[in-house]
Amino acid sequence: MIEIESDVPFLWCLSPESSEGFCAVSMVVSYQEEEDLKNLTIETSVLSLSSDSSRSQQGEMLEWNEEDVDLFLKMVNYRRLCHNLPIADTLRIDFEDPAIVEIINVVAAAGFGTAYMVPGLLKKRRGRLPVYHGQIGGMASLNTVCGFKPCAIVDVDGDEVVCVLLDDVEIGEPEDHDYLHQHDLLLVKREDLLHPGFTGEQMPDGSHVLH
Repeated sequence: MIEIESDVPFLWCLSPESSEGFCAVSMVVSYQEEEDLKNLTIETSVLSLSSDSSRSQQGEMLEWNEEDVDLFLKMVNYRRLCHNLPIADTLRIDFEDPAIVEIINVVAAAGFGTAYMVPGLLKKRRGRLPVYHGQIGGMASLNTVCGFKPCAIVDVDGDEVVCVLLDDVEIGEPEDHDYLHQHDLLLVKREDLLHPGFTGEQMPDGSHVLH
């Protein structure tokens, strides 16, 4: 368990991954252990495509921006509400908790990924499925060609929503082996969002009930 101090920044570490200019994204956070200041590195599944060849070859350290921190806190607080836990003034984070590692992956995907609309991914809305008005930092479901899949909402702009896919999806014919992967960034319409209970995700009140 690590207590977050306001003067200790979160960092992104971009490490060269391939000759095509991709960098692996990791999170680095400093913490105090007795009298020593140590760094904890948390690897993510996210790749960043650098437009600067020197960065893609040498790597880079970047401090989290305001959008990263805001999304992280919203997702942590959403999770606490789902478990009926109070929102505390001082946030203590267990970076060995798989749920926290997953949140870090989502924040990395939101910050370094590129959102696309994927033709043929979503099924046409059926009238009996109610529209879900999700908020940034919360969960939702998407009705894909492979069934209902969970996603995290990371940005909303009018009728357009950017979300991070939380499960793999196979699209096209099975023999094509064409996949969207967990932590891919998608651009969808607000009307495409469904209640998170369709994929077993909790609401902040802890329920899965669909109305």
